[in-house]
Amino acid sequence: MRDDQEESRKPLGVLACLSLGFETIAHFPQLALLPGLLDLFLWLGPRLSLAPLVRPLMSGWPAPDPSLAPVYQTLRVLLEELATDFNGFVLLNPGPLLGVPELMGQRMTLARPMGPRPDLPINSWAMLLGWTVFLIICGLGLNALYLQPIGRRVIEMTESPLPGPTTWPRIWGQLVQFMAGLMIALAIMSIPALLILGLISTLNMVLGSFFTMLALALVMYTAVQFIFTVPGMLQLRQPLHKALQDSILLVRVDFAGTMGLLLAVLVISQGLNFVWALPEPDSWTMLVGIGGHALVSTALTAALLVFYQERLAYLRLIQEAYATQRAPSQVTDI
Repeated sequence: MRDDQEESRKPLGVLACLSLGFETIAHFPQLALLPGLLDLFLWLGPRLSLAPLVRPLMSGWPAPDPSLAPVYQTLRVLLEELATDFNGFVLLNPGPLLGVPELMGQRMTLARPMGPRPDLPINSWAMLLGWTVFLIICGLGLNALYLQPIGRRVIEMTESPLPGPTTWPRIWGQLVQFMAGLMIALAIMSIPALLILGLISTLNMVLGSFFTMLALALVMYTAVQFIFTVPGMLQLRQPLHKALQDSILLVRVDFAGTMGLLLAVLVISQGLNFVWALPEPDSWTMLVGIGGHALVSTALTAALLVFYQERLAYLRLIQEAYATQRAPSQVTDI
């Protein structure tokens, strides 16, 4: 009987979670308003330009060694794109699940229907650091403002007993704490890793490439372990350390399901992003792409929260069953 009960209460699959996510945005399309407004700003607003910092670097380069000429040429093309097309305001989206989803920041275009946009040049490295910190913190605030109503609506749609999001400033503070922890951990791990990889590469290029790919795979695997940290802080009002612990446990309990969800989200978002980017950026038809991207991205965010709630409930059920089975055995031993 217990097995039948546990089977009947298994969490929803990936497709069912996606369906609930799209159903949520169908009932509450206003949840997609903030991503749309951010894309409008990145499309029609001014550009934060790195050209004053990047161009002197390009002009001061020494003549490259002939064997390294292709590498220098590739790097020069990247720097040229950074100087001419990059908009520093994309830092308002500091990363997946830590920033409001945006489409126009990925296009690296300065075209708009009203003609050339004004530039806000960054003239010093200190100014760049200041803008970076300011925009990331503001972006985390926007994400807190974006996630709070989504979390509440998902609670309503699923009739979940979870407490749901707390106040916007508290969520913002938790996201800032999470981002600061990630950056510190990345800095601590990356410095020795880069030194080791550099040493290996000088000894053997093939071996260096292998260890570089291995390091990237390890970073990706670690990042997946933390995917439910933000939902934990949002839907359960957990402190950061508890949300991290539960995220790692939930991924281990259903690693296949988690990877299936991530793959589905990647395929849907990237596939449709190609469609949303079809209109020319100097045409007002780009509004269709911005609106479609905002709605779909918000639906996928809601689906992630549904997926988290379903796995959390199943995890609690497993823990209760384990505790119930263990209690009689302890009495017997006594």
